[in-house]
Amino acid sequence: MEFVVLIKNLVVNLCIALWGALSAVLEFALSISHWLHFEAPRLEGLLVGVLLAWLLSRRDKHPVLRVLSAPLRLILEVLDLSWDHLVELISDTKATIFGFIQQGWGALWNRTKRAWSSMLGCLASLRDRLRRKDK
Repeated sequence: MEFVVLIKNLVVNLCIALWGALSAVLEFALSISHWLHFEAPRLEGLLVGVLLAWLLSRRDKHPVLRVLSAPLRLILEVLDLSWDHLVELISDTKATIFGFIQQGWGALWNRTKRAWSSMLGCLASLRDRLRRKDK
């Protein structure tokens, strides 16, 4: 009977030690994450970026990583699509603005040419009338 009590004490003490080790590791992890979040946010961002890059680079090799990287891949596809639309919007806006400028410049240039031609026509007409009066 004493042997069973010794075995029971061994199992209980091992469970208590295991619980202490797990709680110490959990406390360490939580204190590190608290320190990273409040004292070193740039380092936290860098570590998260490295973790996400690692996750994306290994996603084809393991099904769990494929499942974990699915939301990140969705976010990257949305960002890529947004970037494509933004570039297209800027390109179209630039083309429209340059089109308006060229249209306005063309209209101004045509009016200037018409006014110049009209002025030269008036001056030629005046010259011809003056020549007729001299004769």
